[in-house]
Amino acid sequence: MSVIKRKVAISIGVLIMAGFLTSCDKPPSNSQYNAEIKVTSYGIPHIKADDFGSLGFGEGYMAARDHVCNIAYSMVEARGERAKFFGVDDNTEKNAKTSDKAGDHSGNSSREKNNHLISDIIIRALGIPENAQGDFAAQSEENQEWVAGFADGYNKYIRENDITSWCKGAKWVRELSAIDLFSRFQVVAQTTPHMAGIIVAAAPPNEDPQEESSAQENHQTFAMLKDSLGKRPMGSNGWAFGRDRTENGRGLLLGNPHFPWSGTDRFWEKHLTIPGKFDIYGAQIIGATGVGMGFNKDVGWTHTVSASKRVTFYKLDLVPGDPTSYYYDGEPRKMTAKKINIAVKGKDGVETISEHTVWFSHYGPMASLPGARWTKETALTLRDANLGNQNLLDQWKDMAVAGDMDEFKTAFKKWNAIPWVNTMATGKDGRAVYIDGSNVGRLSEEAIALWRERKESDPQTKTFYKKMGIILLDGSDSRFEWQFHPEARVPGVVPYVEQPQQDRTDYIFNANDSYWLTNLEAPLRGYSPLYGSEDTDRRIRTRINAMMVSDVSPDGPTGADGKLSLKEMQQLIFTNRSLSAELLLEDLVAACTAKTSVMVVDKEIDLTEACAALKGYNKRLDLDSNGAVLFREWITQYTLKETRVKGALFKVDFNPKDPINTPRELADIDMALQKLGKAVQIMTGAGLALDSTLGDAQFAYRAGEKIAVHGGSNAEGVANIIDQRNYYSKANQIRGKKIEGSKFLTDKGYPITGGSSFLFGLSYTDNGPEAEAFLSYGQSGDPTSTHYNDQMKLFSKKQWRPMLFHQEEIDKDIKESFILTGPR
Repeated sequence: MSVIKRKVAISIGVLIMAGFLTSCDKPPSNSQYNAEIKVTSYGIPHIKADDFGSLGFGEGYMAARDHVCNIAYSMVEARGERAKFFGVDDNTEKNAKTSDKAGDHSGNSSREKNNHLISDIIIRALGIPENAQGDFAAQSEENQEWVAGFADGYNKYIRENDITSWCKGAKWVRELSAIDLFSRFQVVAQTTPHMAGIIVAAAPPNEDPQEESSAQENHQTFAMLKDSLGKRPMGSNGWAFGRDRTENGRGLLLGNPHFPWSGTDRFWEKHLTIPGKFDIYGAQIIGATGVGMGFNKDVGWTHTVSASKRVTFYKLDLVPGDPTSYYYDGEPRKMTAKKINIAVKGKDGVETISEHTVWFSHYGPMASLPGARWTKETALTLRDANLGNQNLLDQWKDMAVAGDMDEFKTAFKKWNAIPWVNTMATGKDGRAVYIDGSNVGRLSEEAIALWRERKESDPQTKTFYKKMGIILLDGSDSRFEWQFHPEARVPGVVPYVEQPQQDRTDYIFNANDSYWLTNLEAPLRGYSPLYGSEDTDRRIRTRINAMMVSDVSPDGPTGADGKLSLKEMQQLIFTNRSLSAELLLEDLVAACTAKTSVMVVDKEIDLTEACAALKGYNKRLDLDSNGAVLFREWITQYTLKETRVKGALFKVDFNPKDPINTPRELADIDMALQKLGKAVQIMTGAGLALDSTLGDAQFAYRAGEKIAVHGGSNAEGVANIIDQRNYYSKANQIRGKKIEGSKFLTDKGYPITGGSSFLFGLSYTDNGPEAEAFLSYGQSGDPTSTHYNDQMKLFSKKQWRPMLFHQEEIDKDIKESFILTGPR
């Protein structure tokens, strides 16, 4: 069908879509989609329709225009077809690119052997494509029309347009279905698919270990598992201020998710309207309908990855002589096996079939960990609280139409479907609300007491918790089963009424630690340990967040009135304060002033120049911060755990009665100077001056451009996180060659691959919501698009841009406008 270009005041250079016909006056019908699209600065689409089917049609089309390659790849993953198109793995070490002039291109970051094959095995073993059919059938007619419309809009785009992005000509770019989209929803919502290695590795001791599985298990370290349990290595900051802390007495919100800058977990910004029914602005992970975080005229919200345990592990006592049977309350119970056949593309292009067996207890899939493998006596299994979670789309939709905070909270109580995030919200009534609505298993008080006792008495239970944050339960004892509650949408999970939450008029915040210190003056206590710990040390990023949001001193961020404006809040997140430097720099400078040289291995290192550079460091992570690189190279030689507790780094121990100011003070002076000497060697080896600024070394590499970016790492104790993690993606991520001895520095400086992404500030005013943002990596994943890195340049300069919500604002900034139609 046709797309009608409407006459607007735009430059000749604006993209004119080929083949569009005019039928602007053609009314919508039940047999036709009809969506009005207005595109404003930075490529933001404002999509208006009379029904959800047409709204989804506009979403799908415009999402494909910006992210066809990433969406197509996410569907390959969700179908369990990565090995079919890409072979068993990407062989990154041999094929990684050295530049990204082609944009988001192949060379991915995974170092795990057989990553494609293992992903396909778990997708198929969990029955994700099959379960998606049931999930879709269980949706309301309106939701089905919305998702089907998105699929049809995407399909229209790939049928009618030449792909210019990095997947041009790829056979795996195909039309998709509503079931494919629901498969993708399951991959995003569940934790188990991201723990594929330890599940595929599990095999009974009498069987020969599968070659791919055992290879994978060797790479599955405790640290990697901890990332998987945290829903991939991602995090965020979220702040909400109520009427007692804002200048105008209404709500103020900061959303700052730290997500990948490439691949399928990027955000895509949009404004969706059905007149009189639905009007929401925000962002969503690409390839999904609706808005995951954003605002309407009455309420706004953001998310942070929760510290909750969405997966529980169970240890099974096995029946002697039969390692595929286990005891359950003293009675034998048989495991089940699911045989999986995976199509695999060979190096010669010939497709073969790879056979695998995945084992299940009644809880879920079996698992194998280093130090806890499947033996003749015991085995591990796990249960995912988001298995069977069908209601996320309904909950986000009800959140989007909430007319006040009570209606917003009702969406949580009714649907109980948020999979793995905390929610921070505020609105026109000036309330600041926190809810850890993530799905976790509901344990009885008896089970919790038994686990706490075992955590102290049983070495394996203690090790699992201390080293990996895993709650290990006795799977052979029915007392550890999840308990039913009538208000839980998924049987056995904790309902809304038992989830950690807070509703205040001053402030709440979260930075990925548990619910305990959501507000410093009113700590939360008494919730299930599956939601995280209380009275325990916090990450240093949580501490700097807490200091900033709670500070009402006259010389602090609020000024003399003790209240924040939108501008003051934006300035606050971009102060780029390094709490590690604030706590330790003066002690370190005193040490290197007293002792001007140190032996590193067998070489004497002069510390005079380094000490001078540190004296000039302003304790911030701005582009012009001299000495920031040297301090980073020093602090990152300590482990992240050492930044949280008394030990090699800190002298004063953590005190739960003073959790934000402890731990503190430099502990081992000699060790600190040794590490400073090593930092000098590292920077000398990299050819960097010891007083180098952050802008000399830290860059985003985008389509052949090198853009200096501010911000830092968790170890530095900064809120504005940017990082170099090995995010899995088919998109290329510049790495560089590591400088010997450094954790992060390369011959390309610090090449940034993720961190602050959809960073937005929202203020409710007498005239409705006012908001500004960055989608730091740009709206488009197509390197030929002007919107591929335009916002990265804004981010580099700390230049916020407006989010255009009101119709008069939109109409003044239209860069492109058309009517999109097509058959239903």
